[in-house]
Order: sequence, then structure tokens, then C-alpha cells
Amino acid sequence: MNLSRTQRAEVRECKRQPMSACQLKDLQKLVNNPAGTEKPDVVNPYYRGKVAIRAGVIHINLTYVLTGNINRADIGLKDLRSFFRDHGIVANFTANPIKPDLRIHGASLTDIVIGLKICTCEEGLYIGGWAPNPDHPTWGNALLLSSTSPRSSWKIETVHEFFHKLGLKHRRLGGIMDYIDPNKPDRRKFLPSERQRIIDLYK
Repeated sequence: MNLSRTQRAEVRECKRQPMSACQLKDLQKLVNNPAGTEKPDVVNPYYRGKVAIRAGVIHINLTYVLTGNINRADIGLKDLRSFFRDHGIVANFTANPIKPDLRIHGASLTDIVIGLKICTCEEGLYIGGWAPNPDHPTWGNALLLSSTSPRSSWKIETVHEFFHKLGLKHRRLGGIMDYIDPNKPDRRKFLPSERQRIIDLYK
């Protein structure tokens, strides 16, 4: 991967951080054996009433704030709006820095590596983001978006992580909720079954 000067500096800074209590030992193990592929979907309790199903159409109404790398966060917001518009999902994201439902965070490599407890920066370079558990003490309402993963995958990765915020878990079906091999083109598609999973959670 060709990194920018800023990203190379970020890798150097990331390597200075203590990597204690590592749980994810190797990124390739995640690619070949994705975590949580058999876990059931779980509704985000903080989104009840803010994600609704009307006449079979998904409606999402959330307040948001952009933090961290604002440019990366703004790209993520635009990608979400574009994706939902293209797929017939009614999504209204309204800025509210005081009481946001969703914190879209342009994450540093250090945020990703330490947050996911990955042992080295190199293992985190291809990870597109992180959607922490809604009850996480620091990042509960956050959607962390990486800028070091391949640019061509940013839109799909942003949607993938946002779907985690909705409560969808990983699957092996070729859809948005799959893991990918970072050495191959990202061909994930939004499956009808994934739309139905959201409907089943919030109907």
C-alpha cells in the first residue's frame, strides 16, 4: 500500500503506543475466519423509534456530529447519504453537536489499533473502521472510519460499519456484512436479505 506522508507519520506514531492485552493476533486470521459470523443480529436500543419501517421502507432519523479527521468523517456522512438514497432507504441525518445519536469519527490508525486491540499497526492498515458496542464507555455512539484502508472501499466500509451500529453481525453471503480479502477487489453488494434483516430488527 502506498501511504501518504501524513499516513507514514501516523504509522510511526502508532508504533510508539503500548500494545497491551492484544486479542486480535493476525489480520489474515480475520480474513479467513471472520469474527462473529454466526452471531444473531441485535437491535441497537438507542435507535428504537429513530429507525422505523413504514410500508416496507426503512426510515432512519439520526442526529450526528463529526469528530476526529473531519474530512474523513464528512466523506463518510456523504457516502451514507448517497448509499441510502441509491437503495431506497429514507435517511435523515441532522447535525447536533450537543446531543448526537451518531458520532462519525475520522479515526487515526492509533484509534483503530488500540480500540480493536490489534498488536501492530500493519495489521490495522486495511481495516476500514470500527463500530463499537452501543454501551462502550468511550465510543458507544461512535462510528470510527479509517483513512488508511483502500480508498476504493471507503463507501462500502462506511455502510458496513453503520450496519453494525444498526445491529447487523457478520455473514458469509457476499453482502455488505461480509469481511473481504484486502488483496482482492471489494465486490460486496447490498443484499435483499440484509435489507430484510434491518426490517426484522426494527419493525
